[in-house]
Order: sequence, then structure tokens, then C-alpha cells
Amino acid sequence: MGPGAAALRPGMKPGPGGAGMRPGMGPAMGRPVNPRRERLPEWLARHQNLPLHQQEKLLRKEPGFGRLSPSQQARVMNRLRSLDAKTPLERRRILAWNQAFERLSPERRQEVRAAAQALHQMPPARRVMLQRAFRDLRGIPPEQRQEILNSARFVREYTPQERNVLSSLLSVEPYEPNGN
Repeated sequence: MGPGAAALRPGMKPGPGGAGMRPGMGPAMGRPVNPRRERLPEWLARHQNLPLHQQEKLLRKEPGFGRLSPSQQARVMNRLRSLDAKTPLERRRILAWNQAFERLSPERRQEVRAAAQALHQMPPARRVMLQRAFRDLRGIPPEQRQEILNSARFVREYTPQERNVLSSLLSVEPYEPNGN
């Protein structure tokens, strides 16, 4: 869904939200189901008041859906079910993340993917520290995040690589002013 206004796409990998940072969604999602490239937010907006079983039925009728492999179809259906299980706030956040991610250049997308991978490869104690900082920083307006990342406290507590990971992941993270 990916992370811009992501289309219903297969192949999503856990993105920055894995390990407690971005629930349920990841960046790379493959090809859209609908040849008109209707995006997930628009598709969901049109079908949001329908029960999940009706959404699934409609999705199966989408022109591009039948051209997906059975495993891709299963992944798309699982993504729909996963979104359906989220609260409206979580769903909006996931879709906003996907929209921001899709607007990135291919190079920036790769940077975000690399940052997510670097985070997941960190020792558990450091990963937890960065996840906590990430959750705190997403409650800060985007224009102030970099200032905080460059503050004396952050320079003292985090390595340049860790601050770069945070900066990259936060570049697509929606602002959540009222909490984490």
C-alpha cells in the first residue's frame, strides 16, 4: 500500500514500523491491483463502510487482482484484513506513512529501507533505545525533529549512524501530536 498513497500491492516487507514502530505496514509493495492505479486510501474510502467480507469480494473483482499470483493475492487479502483489524487512527497513520513513502524518490525509498534494516540489525538494547526515541520524536513537529536529532543530548547518546537511522525513518513518519 506503501507505506505514497499506496495501492493494494503484494510483497510488502516490514518497514520502519516493525519492532513496534510502524504497525502493520512496510514500504515496497509491488504493482497496483487496479490498472487505473487507484490507491489504497481512495479504495478504502469508497469501501470503508462495507463489512470486511464485502470488501474482500469487491477486491477479488478488481481488474488487476486476478493477474496476481495466488501468493500475491493472499498477501493482498491479508493486508486488507490487517488494516481492517486496526483502529481508525492506526489505519490513518499507516496510510499516511504509505503516502509519504510513495512520494519519495527511488533513492530515498532505498535509504528508508536501509535504515529499517539497520535498525533491525542493531543489538536489542540499542534497538529498544532507538525505538523509544522514534516514538518520542514522532510526537514532535517534523520541522523540529532534525534540530532535536542534532542536539547535544542526542549527539551524546546516539552514534551518527543511529541518528541517521532515526532521521531517515522519521522522514516518512506522520506527525502524531497527541501521543505515540
